[in-house]
Amino acid sequence: MRLSIIIPAYKVEDHIEKCIRSLETQNLPHSDYEIIVTNDGSPDKSREIVEKLQQEFSNILLVNQENQGVSMARNAALAIAKGNYIMPIDPDDYVLPNTLSASLEKAERQDLDVLYLGFEIFDANGLSIWHTDYSQQQSQIYNGVEGYFASRGKSVRDPDRSWAILYKNSLLNHYQIRYPKSVPFLEDGCFLVKVFSVAKRVGFDNCKFHQRTTSIGSATVTGVYFSDRAITGYLNAALDIKKFASEQTLSPKQIGLTNHGIVNFVLLSLFPLVSFNSLGRLFQTVQKVKSLGFSKLPIEGVVFPYHRYACNFNFSPFYFILIIFKENAIKKLRLIKNSKVVLLIIYS
Repeated sequence: MRLSIIIPAYKVEDHIEKCIRSLETQNLPHSDYEIIVTNDGSPDKSREIVEKLQQEFSNILLVNQENQGVSMARNAALAIAKGNYIMPIDPDDYVLPNTLSASLEKAERQDLDVLYLGFEIFDANGLSIWHTDYSQQQSQIYNGVEGYFASRGKSVRDPDRSWAILYKNSLLNHYQIRYPKSVPFLEDGCFLVKVFSVAKRVGFDNCKFHQRTTSIGSATVTGVYFSDRAITGYLNAALDIKKFASEQTLSPKQIGLTNHGIVNFVLLSLFPLVSFNSLGRLFQTVQKVKSLGFSKLPIEGVVFPYHRYACNFNFSPFYFILIIFKENAIKKLRLIKNSKVVLLIIYS
């Protein structure tokens, strides 16, 4: 089998049929690919919708489990996936008709470990607000570390997503790469660091393939990324990457990428707490960071600005906190200044 598409399903009865039907409207025979849906104990009608679609399409598999979160739902699908390539997709997204075959053929023809696929983001009203531009990258093949950073930039949206990407299944299985446990948010970023630290051949496809809709109730908007549960998860992600790196034979550049991932997640656990209202939680988290073996953060291979923050933390956590306080204060002053300028323009 050429491809396994994996979909976690939890409270998505309003979206999952559109997602699956878009995956069935492709110029590929059903024998070439399977769609594995993990019903993660969803209390709505998601399961019933998938079961009905199974009667219509022969390539849909349904896995039912108690609610364990998106990572475990994806891992359950990965455990039974038979495709040479894996493609995760979120159940509230969809893909354009007859676009999958060309991307899959490119991954196969170039023997890629990873192929980035293009995607487009729409607002709640269905208006396109952003899309990928891989025009500079699509003619090149990168190693894993190069490919990881080639996909990023100041204007890039969702750089740490694991969807809209094809992964060679043999790579994931050989290195036992799975989504991390007990990381409820930004788990994709942890998964990606592990994949790209060992990938050898990474490509890009500049098609507008994956269609994604933003929602007001997303985790970014509601602030759950800064909850105690999220912060604990970030530290679990750092530990997961550290453990993975210790079990592999990696080059200095590959180790640098895992270091970058570790530092990123440790800093994520600290940044939202740098405020006068959260000082108690901040100092508790600093102590927890130290107790987990991160008294000194690894800095080899870590890129700016994470490298600078890590060096500040290693010099002194208190110095690190003062630097962040200062930067936050400057940002607030700039916002106030810009707001005054706007008011002057409006009333002039």
